Amino acid sequence: MTTESRPQLKAFVQTAPQAGRYVWVISLVDFGGQQIRRTIVSDDTFTTSDAARVAGDAELKAMAADH
Repeated sequence: MTTESRPQLKAFVQTAPQAGRYVWVISLVDFGGQQIRRTIVSDDTFTTSDAARVAGDAELKAMAADH
């Protein structure tokens, strides 16, 4: 597989408001294919955006360790 045909994947953690609280959103983006491959949203809500981001970062690290 050449470099040009390999996906250029990057995962991002963002937060979003939901009913007065916050959730984390993890998106897997393929920059080579210019598309979003997958997006997941937390079932849990958090009181602050920072708390949601910390939890999202921890979830992403756990998923990476499982892979």
